[in-house]
Amino acid sequence: MAMKLPRNVPTPAEMDRITYKYAEELRKEMTRPGGQPEKLDFAPTPTSSRMLRMQVCDILFQGAEWKSGQFGTQSHKYFCPKNKHHMEKVPLVQAILKQFPWGRVEKDGTFADQFIYAYFGVLGHEGFGYWSIPGGNIPHVDNPDAIGSTIPNPIKVAPQQGYQHGYMLLFNEHLDEKAGWKLEERLIPKLQFDPGTEPAIASSVQVADWKSWYQWRNLPLESPAALLMHYPLTVYQLLVPVLHLTSPSRNSAERRQTLNVHYLGPEVELNMLPLFSELALLLPYTDIKLTLYGFAVYNIVKQAKKGSLAMKAKRNEPVYAYTSPSSMGESTLAIYLHGQHENWDPRIPSMTNNHPDAIVSANAGLINYKAWQGVILYCHVENIPFAVTEYAEQSAELQVAALPQILHHYASTLHGKMTTSSLQTLLSPRTYPIEFNPFQRPGQRYLGNTRLPNVPNGFTIKVVGSENEEANGEVPLELVTPGVPVSVPSEVQDLVERTKNIALDGLD
Repeated sequence: MAMKLPRNVPTPAEMDRITYKYAEELRKEMTRPGGQPEKLDFAPTPTSSRMLRMQVCDILFQGAEWKSGQFGTQSHKYFCPKNKHHMEKVPLVQAILKQFPWGRVEKDGTFADQFIYAYFGVLGHEGFGYWSIPGGNIPHVDNPDAIGSTIPNPIKVAPQQGYQHGYMLLFNEHLDEKAGWKLEERLIPKLQFDPGTEPAIASSVQVADWKSWYQWRNLPLESPAALLMHYPLTVYQLLVPVLHLTSPSRNSAERRQTLNVHYLGPEVELNMLPLFSELALLLPYTDIKLTLYGFAVYNIVKQAKKGSLAMKAKRNEPVYAYTSPSSMGESTLAIYLHGQHENWDPRIPSMTNNHPDAIVSANAGLINYKAWQGVILYCHVENIPFAVTEYAEQSAELQVAALPQILHHYASTLHGKMTTSSLQTLLSPRTYPIEFNPFQRPGQRYLGNTRLPNVPNGFTIKVVGSENEEANGEVPLELVTPGVPVSVPSEVQDLVERTKNIALDGLD
């Protein structure tokens, strides 16, 4: 089907100027007597590159591609009943956003986050502290491992020129809190406290969602901190309620805990490393080693120069360290960058010898990146606790449906390397719980006509838990039965087939 694409797609810089202009209109309506900010609608308009993409997708889905392509009758029949269940989460997603004074739900149900960044004056790329983002609409700009989206995207806006994930690690020191947050002091979740001003020790409170976290940190809900803090607090969610590896009340001054956590695939997080200090505040009497792996990590360490923070990675030193106040447990956090390899790979001794207590990842896309297959298999074989987040519940279900098939595919390569009983255990039925993440980034993403809840760090998946959890878990029979072919949607089978080029010959 022939179609004409718009000639003039706005650049990221042009989009920023438009966004700041309308954010100023929002400010005027919010501050003037009798103002009506609700009359403004920041859902994508025809001048927006995102809206242009939606128009193109509409054209495609109304044509032959919708009837006979990857989104044909079978997939609609498969997904439609499930999506009715997914839509029940819409009120939960909106409730998280609406509790904030800046939490706007646009007429199309989405959250126009960039307008809120502009409202607070923090929308930008290099030079915008912890808020620095690539711009454009091409996700994961650095990662060559991506298999690619199954949804056509004929209009692509390139990221802001000059931006790269982790660029601040090429400086010789981290930004202080004021320069990193670029907000009024009262809106910043501080890490350095005057005597007597620190929060209560985390074991004395229950931090379970954004409201309780803001109260504990003595922050007004006016603060947009949640728009960044969802990254460290999601790691907390994965380690505590999902994997049950620790808790705020588990340890004491006499009995400290050491946690070695591998964080896979960070990108924008590299520009906000100090924010992960929140883990030390939330987990008293705990010493946390957080090692980051991925192509963006590899890329920034490769550029390290003498005196830069990234150069510390080449000396196997932490690029960031923090100690919480003694009244809060004097916990420590040390962040390392693994810059020798592009991805976490079980065939590399330096990774498996550095035995992790857990592996975590944000917005992982387990069937969208080839390198995940080695991680999935290794964690199942070695019983390494492993948890990730996904944007959408539907995506999480697709990941879960693919996991047994991935394990069955590699089972033949493990004969002779594992005992029969160990192999049977590996292929035995198990659950992969999917949960709504209370520390998701507030607000629905814009995805054309898609209205299913789709939020950064929206849903958690426990891929591998402890041995006891796996042994006592409830088993859904539809997942997998040993010796019986796995029945999964054709969309999943296609993605798995396209990622079977990884060899794990070195796996013992």
